[in-house]
Amino acid sequence: MIIETIVGALVPVAAEGVKGALNKWFGGVKPLNIDEQIKLDESEIKKLEAVAKLDNPVGTPSQWVIDLRASARYIAAGVVIIGAIGLQFAPADVAVKLQALEAANIVFGFLFGSRVVAGWKK
Repeated sequence: MIIETIVGALVPVAAEGVKGALNKWFGGVKPLNIDEQIKLDESEIKKLEAVAKLDNPVGTPSQWVIDLRASARYIAAGVVIIGAIGLQFAPADVAVKLQALEAANIVFGFLFGSRVVAGWKK
């Protein structure tokens, strides 16, 4: 059971590592001149602006709605993790308990996997 837990938590980190290694070995996208670099940077900025526009609500919602939207993924992650831990003390089938732990591992990887990979790049 501990092996599955460790492997489930490391899968997002391994995927990012493979992606980084492929970019390093095959070079990824490399501009040939300054104009191409500027175009690549502008396309990245436009992509980030488009994602930011999707997240902005129409009009001005009340502050509690803004706070709830900002914390929704963390609330949901907490519910999954707490539910998985609580299920370990309930009289349930072992397979159900293992599935709950796997769900908690996925959520844990979602919350902390990108931070771990970002720490490697420094």
